[in-house]
Amino acid sequence: VEKIVDFISDQRGYPQAFMLPEYVDEKELEGKDFDASDKDPLFEDAAKLIVANQVGSTSLLQRKMKLGYNRAGRLMDQLEAAGIVGPNLGSKAREVLIKTDAELFEFLETLS
Repeated sequence: VEKIVDFISDQRGYPQAFMLPEYVDEKELEGKDFDASDKDPLFEDAAKLIVANQVGSTSLLQRKMKLGYNRAGRLMDQLEAAGIVGPNLGSKAREVLIKTDAELFEFLETLS
């Protein structure tokens, strides 16, 4: 064991310190990347589907709207930027931030 510890401790370190990414608070970015003029034609339909099911998943959009992965992913990114769904949680479904159809209707009216 001592030989292994000595071997590892004798290894050279990195010549430069790692460049760590800057921390960006997601709450500060909420809604900033969303451009209503550049939204997908299916944006409102996707938003209605997500809010009605209270499940924010790309696979739901793919299945119910018969979309490919790329388009469903772009729609989900737009829904996140608009503040309808929360951030990506890995393999879990995203949290739906708008809880009722009435809230969604009000939100969509502000975009028009």
